[in-house]
Amino acid sequence: MRFCIIGLGTFGIHLTRQLSREGHEIVAVDNDPGHINALKDEIEYLIQADCTDLNAFHEIPVDACDAVILAIGEDFEASLSIASNLQQLGAKRIISRIINPLHGRLLKLLKIDELMIPEAMAAAWLARSLKTPDVINSLELGGGYEIAQIAAPAALVGKTLQEAELRARYDLNLVTIAKGRGMAALSSTRHAINRVLGIPQPDRCFEADDILVLFGEAKNVRRMMRDYESK
Repeated sequence: MRFCIIGLGTFGIHLTRQLSREGHEIVAVDNDPGHINALKDEIEYLIQADCTDLNAFHEIPVDACDAVILAIGEDFEASLSIASNLQQLGAKRIISRIINPLHGRLLKLLKIDELMIPEAMAAAWLARSLKTPDVINSLELGGGYEIAQIAAPAALVGKTLQEAELRARYDLNLVTIAKGRGMAALSSTRHAINRVLGIPQPDRCFEADDILVLFGEAKNVRRMMRDYESK
Protein backbone atom coordinates (compact mmCIF):
# COMPACT_ATOMS: atom_id res chain seq x y z
CA MET A 1 0.00 0.00 0.00
CA ARG A 2 1.03 3.63 -0.38
CA PHE A 3 0.77 6.03 2.55
CA CYS A 4 1.41 9.75 2.73
CA ILE A 5 2.68 10.85 6.14
CA ILE A 6 2.61 14.58 6.85
CA GLY A 7 4.67 15.65 9.85
CA LEU A 8 8.01 14.01 10.58
CA GLY A 9 8.48 14.66 14.26
CA THR A 10 9.24 11.79 16.63
CA PHE A 11 5.93 10.01 16.01
CA GLY A 12 5.93 10.63 12.26
CA ILE A 13 9.47 9.31 11.82
CA HIS A 14 8.78 6.16 13.83
CA LEU A 15 5.59 5.52 11.88
CA THR A 16 7.36 6.12 8.56
CA ARG A 17 10.13 3.67 9.44
CA GLN A 18 7.72 1.01 10.68
CA LEU A 19 5.47 1.14 7.62
CA SER A 20 8.52 1.13 5.35
CA ARG A 21 9.92 -1.94 7.12
CA GLU A 22 6.60 -3.68 6.52
CA GLY A 23 7.00 -3.13 2.79
CA HIS A 24 4.66 -0.19 2.19
CA GLU A 25 5.48 2.71 -0.10
CA ILE A 26 5.79 5.98 1.80
CA VAL A 27 5.46 9.59 0.71
CA ALA A 28 6.89 11.53 3.66
CA VAL A 29 6.31 15.28 3.94
CA ASP A 30 7.52 17.97 6.32
CA ASN A 31 8.36 21.66 6.13
CA ASP A 32 11.50 21.29 8.27
CA PRO A 33 14.65 20.40 6.27
CA GLY A 34 16.17 18.80 9.38
CA HIS A 35 13.31 16.31 9.59
CA ILE A 36 13.62 15.54 5.89
CA ASN A 37 17.36 15.05 6.23
CA ALA A 38 16.87 12.52 9.05
CA LEU A 39 15.18 10.13 6.59
CA LYS A 40 17.11 10.85 3.41
CA ASP A 41 18.98 7.53 3.47
CA GLU A 42 15.88 5.46 4.27
CA ILE A 43 12.88 6.82 2.35
CA GLU A 44 12.92 7.42 -1.39
CA TYR A 45 9.97 9.78 -1.70
CA LEU A 46 10.64 12.74 0.62
CA ILE A 47 9.08 16.14 0.06
CA GLN A 48 9.82 19.38 1.87
CA ALA A 49 6.63 21.43 1.74
CA ASP A 50 4.30 23.56 3.82
CA CYS A 51 1.03 21.68 3.51
CA THR A 52 -1.00 24.53 5.01
CA ASP A 53 -0.63 26.00 1.50
CA LEU A 54 -2.98 24.21 -0.90
CA ASN A 55 -0.54 24.85 -3.76
CA ALA A 56 2.08 22.67 -2.03
CA PHE A 57 0.03 19.61 -2.94
CA HIS A 58 0.87 19.93 -6.63
CA GLU A 59 3.92 17.74 -5.97
CA ILE A 60 2.30 15.43 -3.39
CA PRO A 61 0.36 12.51 -4.97
CA VAL A 62 -2.48 12.51 -2.46
CA ASP A 63 -4.93 10.94 -4.93
CA ALA A 64 -2.56 7.99 -5.45
CA CYS A 65 -2.25 7.21 -1.73
CA ASP A 66 -4.41 4.70 0.10
CA ALA A 67 -4.37 6.92 3.19
CA VAL A 68 -2.93 10.21 4.37
CA ILE A 69 -1.75 10.30 7.97
CA LEU A 70 -1.51 13.66 9.71
CA ALA A 71 1.24 13.04 12.26
CA ILE A 72 1.69 16.68 13.24
CA GLY A 73 2.38 17.30 16.93
CA GLU A 74 1.51 20.49 18.77
CA ASP A 75 0.71 22.80 15.85
CA PHE A 76 -3.06 22.75 16.28
CA GLU A 77 -3.85 25.33 13.58
CA ALA A 78 -1.58 23.73 10.98
CA SER A 79 -3.23 20.36 11.54
CA LEU A 80 -6.71 21.77 10.94
CA SER A 81 -5.59 23.73 7.88
CA ILE A 82 -3.93 20.70 6.32
CA ALA A 83 -6.94 18.50 7.10
CA SER A 84 -9.17 21.01 5.32
CA ASN A 85 -6.84 21.01 2.29
CA LEU A 86 -6.90 17.22 2.15
CA GLN A 87 -10.68 17.24 2.22
CA GLN A 88 -10.74 19.67 -0.70
CA LEU A 89 -8.35 17.46 -2.63
CA GLY A 90 -10.55 14.40 -2.06
CA ALA A 91 -8.06 12.23 -0.18
CA LYS A 92 -9.39 8.66 -0.02
CA ARG A 93 -8.76 8.27 3.68
CA ILE A 94 -7.48 10.72 6.31
CA ILE A 95 -6.13 9.62 9.69
CA SER A 96 -5.13 12.35 12.10
CA ARG A 97 -3.20 12.59 15.32
CA ILE A 98 -4.96 14.73 17.91
CA ILE A 99 -3.51 16.55 20.90
CA ASN A 100 -6.64 17.22 22.94
CA PRO A 101 -10.43 16.71 22.86
CA LEU A 102 -11.09 20.12 21.28
CA HIS A 103 -8.75 19.26 18.42
CA GLY A 104 -10.68 16.03 17.95
CA ARG A 105 -14.07 17.76 17.93
CA LEU A 106 -12.93 20.27 15.31
CA LEU A 107 -11.58 17.53 13.08
CA LYS A 108 -14.88 15.68 13.38
CA LEU A 109 -16.60 18.83 12.13
CA LEU A 110 -14.42 18.43 9.05
CA LYS A 111 -15.80 14.87 8.83
CA ILE A 112 -12.48 13.30 9.78
CA ASP A 113 -13.37 10.45 12.11
CA GLU A 114 -10.18 8.38 12.23
CA LEU A 115 -8.40 10.04 15.11
CA MET A 116 -5.58 8.81 17.31
CA ILE A 117 -3.61 9.85 20.36
CA PRO A 118 -0.26 8.03 20.03
CA GLU A 119 0.67 8.61 23.67
CA ALA A 120 -2.59 7.00 24.84
CA MET A 121 -2.08 4.08 22.45
CA ALA A 122 1.49 3.57 23.70
CA ALA A 123 0.31 3.71 27.31
CA ALA A 124 -2.39 1.11 26.65
CA TRP A 125 0.12 -1.16 24.93
CA LEU A 126 2.61 -0.79 27.79
CA ALA A 127 -0.10 -1.55 30.35
CA ARG A 128 -1.00 -4.75 28.48
CA SER A 129 2.68 -5.69 28.21
CA LEU A 130 3.24 -5.23 31.92
CA LYS A 131 0.15 -7.28 32.71
CA THR A 132 0.83 -10.10 30.23
CA PRO A 133 4.42 -9.86 28.93
CA ASP A 134 4.17 -13.09 26.92
CA VAL A 135 1.50 -11.59 24.64
CA ILE A 136 3.45 -10.48 21.57
CA ASN A 137 0.55 -8.69 19.96
CA SER A 138 -3.24 -8.62 20.14
CA LEU A 139 -6.20 -7.27 18.23
CA GLU A 140 -9.31 -6.49 20.27
CA LEU A 141 -12.45 -7.42 18.35
CA GLY A 142 -15.08 -6.25 20.83
CA GLY A 143 -17.31 -8.18 23.19
CA GLY A 144 -14.26 -9.42 25.09
CA TYR A 145 -12.86 -11.31 22.09
CA GLU A 146 -9.42 -10.88 20.58
CA ILE A 147 -6.87 -12.39 18.24
CA ALA A 148 -3.63 -12.79 20.18
CA GLN A 149 -0.11 -13.75 19.23
CA ILE A 150 1.68 -15.43 22.11
CA ALA A 151 4.99 -17.19 22.55
CA ALA A 152 4.42 -20.92 23.06
CA PRO A 153 4.48 -21.57 26.84
CA ALA A 154 7.41 -23.80 27.86
CA ALA A 155 5.06 -26.33 29.45
CA LEU A 156 3.28 -26.74 26.09
CA VAL A 157 6.43 -27.59 24.13
CA GLY A 158 6.47 -31.25 23.07
CA LYS A 159 2.71 -31.66 23.39
CA THR A 160 0.45 -32.03 20.37
CA LEU A 161 -2.46 -29.72 19.65
CA GLN A 162 -4.77 -32.64 20.37
CA GLU A 163 -3.14 -33.21 23.77
CA ALA A 164 -3.30 -29.52 24.65
CA GLU A 165 -7.10 -29.45 24.20
CA LEU A 166 -7.13 -25.67 23.86
CA ARG A 167 -10.70 -25.62 22.58
CA ALA A 168 -12.11 -28.02 25.17
CA ARG A 169 -10.27 -26.56 28.17
CA TYR A 170 -10.12 -22.86 27.29
CA ASP A 171 -12.60 -22.35 24.42
CA LEU A 172 -9.71 -21.07 22.28
CA ASN A 173 -9.15 -21.69 18.58
CA LEU A 174 -5.59 -21.98 17.31
CA VAL A 175 -5.78 -20.11 14.00
CA THR A 176 -2.22 -20.78 12.91
CA ILE A 177 1.37 -21.10 14.10
CA ALA A 178 4.09 -18.71 12.99
CA LYS A 179 7.85 -18.75 13.18
CA GLY A 180 10.01 -15.75 13.90
CA ARG A 181 11.33 -13.80 16.79
CA GLY A 182 8.63 -12.35 18.99
CA MET A 183 8.64 -9.07 20.84
CA ALA A 184 10.82 -8.85 23.89
CA ALA A 185 9.06 -7.72 27.04
CA LEU A 186 8.65 -3.95 27.17
CA SER A 187 10.24 -3.55 23.77
CA SER A 188 8.75 -1.29 21.12
CA THR A 189 10.22 -3.37 18.31
CA ARG A 190 8.40 -6.41 16.98
CA HIS A 191 10.52 -8.51 14.67
CA ALA A 192 8.74 -9.62 11.54
CA ILE A 193 7.29 -13.11 11.36
CA ASN A 194 9.23 -14.92 8.67
CA ARG A 195 7.03 -18.00 8.19
CA VAL A 196 3.42 -19.03 8.76
CA LEU A 197 2.72 -22.76 8.98
CA GLY A 198 -0.89 -22.70 7.82
CA ILE A 199 -3.70 -24.65 9.48
CA PRO A 200 -2.26 -26.58 12.48
CA GLN A 201 -2.66 -30.36 12.40
CA PRO A 202 -3.87 -32.14 15.58
CA ASP A 203 -0.74 -34.34 15.78
CA ARG A 204 1.83 -31.56 15.40
CA CYS A 205 3.98 -31.02 18.49
CA PHE A 206 4.50 -27.49 19.73
CA GLU A 207 8.06 -26.18 19.46
CA ALA A 208 9.95 -23.66 21.60
CA ASP A 209 10.06 -20.98 18.89
CA ASP A 210 6.38 -21.25 17.96
CA ILE A 211 4.23 -18.15 17.96
CA LEU A 212 0.62 -19.15 18.53
CA VAL A 213 -2.15 -17.13 16.90
CA LEU A 214 -5.25 -17.66 19.04
CA PHE A 215 -8.85 -16.53 18.74
CA GLY A 216 -11.15 -16.39 21.73
CA GLU A 217 -12.05 -14.37 24.79
CA ALA A 218 -9.17 -12.37 26.22
CA LYS A 219 -9.85 -13.72 29.71
CA ASN A 220 -9.42 -17.29 28.41
CA VAL A 221 -6.12 -16.44 26.70
CA ARG A 222 -4.84 -15.09 30.04
CA ARG A 223 -6.23 -18.08 31.94
CA MET A 224 -4.45 -20.50 29.63
CA MET A 225 -1.17 -18.61 30.03
CA ARG A 226 -1.48 -18.57 33.83
CA ASP A 227 -2.17 -22.31 33.89
CA TYR A 228 0.88 -23.14 31.79
CA GLU A 229 3.13 -20.73 33.68
CA SER A 230 2.30 -22.57 36.91
CA LYS A 231 3.31 -25.96 35.51
